[in-house]
Amino acid sequence: MDAYPGVPKVAHAALKLGRMNLYRTDDDFEEFFRRNQNNFENSFLFFLGYQGPRSDGIKGVRLGRYENRNPFLIVALPRRLRGTLVHKELQYKSLQLMTLFDVHATFMDILYFQPKDNFKNISYLSTKPYSKGSSLLRKWKDSRNCNNLPIPWEYCLCQYERKNVKDKRLQQEIGKFIAKELNDNIKRAGFMLECRLQKYEQTLDAQQLQIGSGLTLYSMFVKLRPSSGKFTTLDAQQLQIGSGFTLYSMFVKLKPSNGKFTAEVLKTSSGFLLVSRISRWGHYNKEGNCAPESLRPFCQCWHK
Repeated sequence: MDAYPGVPKVAHAALKLGRMNLYRTDDDFEEFFRRNQNNFENSFLFFLGYQGPRSDGIKGVRLGRYENRNPFLIVALPRRLRGTLVHKELQYKSLQLMTLFDVHATFMDILYFQPKDNFKNISYLSTKPYSKGSSLLRKWKDSRNCNNLPIPWEYCLCQYERKNVKDKRLQQEIGKFIAKELNDNIKRAGFMLECRLQKYEQTLDAQQLQIGSGLTLYSMFVKLRPSSGKFTTLDAQQLQIGSGFTLYSMFVKLKPSNGKFTAEVLKTSSGFLLVSRISRWGHYNKEGNCAPESLRPFCQCWHK
């Protein structure tokens, strides 16, 4: 950090291993920040995680799966900007819906736009086509929700009105659709001979969301077999998010993997439509090692 004195620079450090026991590095981090305090007082610091908590039993409750979509973020300003209008805008944003596109737009603002105004301009600035987001250091434009921001449904943090899906037949119908989509994904990748066929076993949670007219979206958490993997498209819950069409958020269990999965499913006049990625929750160890890394959460190899 002391290299090239007087020259602006950017550093990126990513932690890969040991993230589950990161607390063991607390003393090392404290020593690092204290040792470089003078550098940080003249720097922007972004300290963030790529996801919220995911391990142990947190996936079994809705709030746990919600927090998984809400990664840690701390932003520290240079000392000379603390208490300024830019600082107040940043504090306001701490209670607003934001995306990593907004973090990227903030980087662009710091590098290319704010220096010309000595970091005193908080008026809205469009950074397109360079970024899809809006700078955290400036005022934002229009309302912000998962309908008008580039946020995939599986990462949506909006607290829409919702209700539980109690119809067992409907839960099973959507769960079977998720299993079919998962198997079709493996088939398209050419690994059906290596991976066992997954079947719907159980709905763990289901919600319904109203997001428009004429359509229904299901968010599922399911368990598939033979892997017993559990996968999501939101949860099996019912969320009211508009008028006219319904989104289902599902949490289902598939067999034989016993995998638990989440997914968001939209019901249309022509059938179901998957509107999110299928996400697997929990550990699957080496049971998918016969497939490429991108397919391993969904594959239970015939020969482990």
